[in-house]
Amino acid sequence: MDTTYLVKRYAVVSLLTMIAVIIIGYLVEMFFNHDIGSVGGMIAVFVPAMDAGQTYVRRGHGKPANGFAWKVSVIFLIVNGAIGLVFMAALILILGGGGELFGILSELGVAVLSIIMAVVFIIMLLATRFFFGFGAKNELKMQEKRAAEKQP
Repeated sequence: MDTTYLVKRYAVVSLLTMIAVIIIGYLVEMFFNHDIGSVGGMIAVFVPAMDAGQTYVRRGHGKPANGFAWKVSVIFLIVNGAIGLVFMAALILILGGGGELFGILSELGVAVLSIIMAVVFIIMLLATRFFFGFGAKNELKMQEKRAAEKQP
């Protein structure tokens, strides 16, 4: 399978998921006075990865090989990180508050920020890999179920 289609679809689903999470987070905070916190950020990792796994199977490729799954997970991580950075920069430009954010980040120091980023990237990579496989597995089960229903 050409990974280009899968990566493009992942990018679109990732962007749409990020927008949806922001809107839902805003509505939850407005109506229920509750912050969704880091859960929203993880949803933006889970949903596109599951969709990519399902798409891979739907396009007739069966269960993804382990090496391929890790390869696309790394690519997805890079894409998700790039979209997140662009999205964050746009929000800072539109809403302001960049000075406060950079002040907080500068207080932490480069070493602490590097450790935090490394841990976050490892968690995101593992989550992306798991949910890519999970999406593929669920799609295979659904296809087997549909095939069983068609048999007399």
